[in-house]
Amino acid sequence: MITVSNVLEQQLRSVDPMRGKMLSLAFAEHVVRVCAGELTPEQQDLARIYLGTAKALFTGEASMTALADAGAAHAKVRVAGSRLAEEILWVAVLAVSVCWQRDLVREGLSRGELKNLTVRTVAAEAQTVVRRYTGGREAVWQLTHLLETADRVDPQVMINLLDEVDAVRAAGLAAEFARHVLLAHPDARYFRAVLDDPDRLPLAVVARQAQHVVGGTEARWQLIRLVETMPR
Repeated sequence: MITVSNVLEQQLRSVDPMRGKMLSLAFAEHVVRVCAGELTPEQQDLARIYLGTAKALFTGEASMTALADAGAAHAKVRVAGSRLAEEILWVAVLAVSVCWQRDLVREGLSRGELKNLTVRTVAAEAQTVVRRYTGGREAVWQLTHLLETADRVDPQVMINLLDEVDAVRAAGLAAEFARHVLLAHPDARYFRAVLDDPDRLPLAVVARQAQHVVGGTEARWQLIRLVETMPR
């Protein structure tokens, strides 16, 4: 059985290093937002500054010294709250380390104690922390964000997920795909027929027809809906 975690792991293994860095920062920023209720206002502010400075370095809008200073301020407040707050803020440390640790070490601004970190490390830690705080499925958000920000969607992922859909879920998704097409093409008779009898055609056929009619990002939208409706 394919799970969200399986698909996410596969996709994260194939991302290029730069994209992995940007995803790491995005995952950490989301953890800070979702778990903000466990953090003090100061912890929230310094985490955002720390992550924002790390991101600004990619565009030349910040310096390595500024990142080291933001990291030092973040480190002081990271241990000033609850154990869970410390774990939440630790995700930010991991994300920044994925992006800039070697540069910080090279410039003598870090001791370089963290090794072999990747975006998958950040993703896993973020999932654990959010699950403890909210019980939520952070992997779903992570995979959705990855798909939304990808240059292209791997069609094999769609094929694999469609193969996993059971009959009851397939009928519901077929109707949903049809309604989505009808928002842009209200006179599309084919999809009105799908709504009348969503069990009549295989979901893969409905999906392909919808992509043909709508074009553009329809495959991405369908894939995200598949992910969002996957069973736990």
